[in-house]
Amino acid sequence: MNRRYVLRRLVHGILILWLVTVTVFMMIHIVPGDPARMMLGDRAREHDVEELRTKLGLDRPLPEQYIVFASGIVVGDFGESIRAQRPVSELVSTALPATLLLLGSSLLLAFTVGIPLGVLAGVHRGGIADKLALVLSLIGQSVAPFWLGLMLISFFSVKLGILPTSGIGGFRHLVLPVLALAPTAMGMVLRVTRVSVIEVMNENYIRTAVSKGMHPITVVWKHCMKNASIPIVTVVGLQIGSLLGGAIVTETVFAWPGIGRLAVNSLIQRDWPVVRTVVLLSAITLVIMNFLIDMTYAAIDKRVKF
Repeated sequence: MNRRYVLRRLVHGILILWLVTVTVFMMIHIVPGDPARMMLGDRAREHDVEELRTKLGLDRPLPEQYIVFASGIVVGDFGESIRAQRPVSELVSTALPATLLLLGSSLLLAFTVGIPLGVLAGVHRGGIADKLALVLSLIGQSVAPFWLGLMLISFFSVKLGILPTSGIGGFRHLVLPVLALAPTAMGMVLRVTRVSVIEVMNENYIRTAVSKGMHPITVVWKHCMKNASIPIVTVVGLQIGSLLGGAIVTETVFAWPGIGRLAVNSLIQRDWPVVRTVVLLSAITLVIMNFLIDMTYAAIDKRVKF
């Protein structure tokens, strides 16, 4: 892999991360009014407001505030929650495993179902399998996760009584949240895989392999998917961002104790240090994932670095 290409992408990633920290830092200052009063409410005493402003460093010059904020990020210090009176990093680290479990399971289901169906639809373009796959993709991308989650709770939990309505526990608690979150990603993966397979299957080298009598499965999975996989890799990064957004609603619907629910509760309670940290970590995750995808591009297709 070209070292200059890797270094260039790494510099771009670092620059974006810096811009992200500036944007997240300015969130609390862009909103009109006194941030400390917004956190405590209009009925808060002036003494308490001034004390919170001092605690958050809002009485310091803006550049100094940013330096303190950025230096804290480097050492993993994201401040203290106003409501919980606990370090934000402690709250986030407690909620993070639940979100990773939900996102990982949803991605696994989306790719396990979406890629084979997309390949099947692409190989048999125009057939019954292709039409059914397109309908399934359209439904998956059209249905809102929060609505689907409520319908799943109504049917499987309330009516049938076979799955829990909320909370985290064993496998049974994970089924409904994953079924509510995964269809959107699955629909996108299916569509991209189908289009990519159709494009590659029309290449001359694929026709040559078929004309030589090579087994169709070998043609598809050994020759076709190698070049068709680049757009699919792109979908990984896009769907992680999509799932992070969907997880906020899904975790709220199912009372799933993850990052999304923590962000919603903190936003309602005006706990800005927690909200700011969740937004920052989400952005950092996307930047890192995009960097890894760029590296995967370069590994799969040697032409990318040019």
